Amino acid sequence: MDRGPRKPEEQTVGQLLMQVCRLTGDRMRVKMEEIGLHRAQGFTLFFLGHHEGAPQSEIARAFHLSAASVTSMLQRMERDGWIVRRPDPDDQRVSRVYLTEKARVLHEEAHSNFLELEREVTAVLTPREQGELHALLAKVHAKLIERLPAGRQHAPTVDEGGEGK
Repeated sequence: MDRGPRKPEEQTVGQLLMQVCRLTGDRMRVKMEEIGLHRAQGFTLFFLGHHEGAPQSEIARAFHLSAASVTSMLQRMERDGWIVRRPDPDDQRVSRVYLTEKARVLHEEAHSNFLELEREVTAVLTPREQGELHALLAKVHAKLIERLPAGRQHAPTVDEGGEGK
């Protein structure tokens, strides 16, 4: 007999994490669409704001995406005037990615959206609870990264692509 959706307190940690990730992802998608970006493009702008001139391969590794997926996304972003790709002067096989002036302006707005979502998500927590949640999620994150296949074990840290402790 189906009792409908279970209350949060009846769900496993994994189920709650998946739902929180989906909900925050949905909120971020809406915020990015409001400024004319797909969510992944917003993350890419934010990443490039901290790693100007990053090679495409580094972007793929940072977001755990295939090279083909990143190439497609960057082609759209380049077409729309958000980024430019230039060959590395020391290795012509490497394509480096740079923000355009148009993207630099949007970068600040995207950054504000990330911070707004962070405040929205943590508003129900005390500062101590925020610290505890951060520490626990960092611990789980480290374990999951450790279990990724070799060569895919890098993910943006708080310093590289987000705000936090």
